[in-house]
Amino acid sequence: MTIGRQRQPDAREGRPAVCRRCGEAAYWHRTVHGRWVLIEPGEAPCHLVPEGKRWRIAGDGTALNLGRAIPSDTCRVSHFDVCAQAAASPAAAATAL
Repeated sequence: MTIGRQRQPDAREGRPAVCRRCGEAAYWHRTVHGRWVLIEPGEAPCHLVPEGKRWRIAGDGTALNLGRAIPSDTCRVSHFDVCAQAAASPAAAATAL
């Protein structure tokens, strides 16, 4: 047992959160523009995620929007794009994964 030593959080993990709409776990990450985006846990194959909806988390925890990517690569997805309780709209339906 080690007294006084605590595990340093990994910045790439983000800040844990729970979606107010659906109750699912996700992680807050700051973008390169200083805004915050709620990111789903885990990764998805890029060929399954629409261009502009693909995210990568840098070593310092910053969320970077990938845009185009190699189809065999993986990416992260914003929880806002896949939330089961998001308001149904034609625009949301077009980007649903």
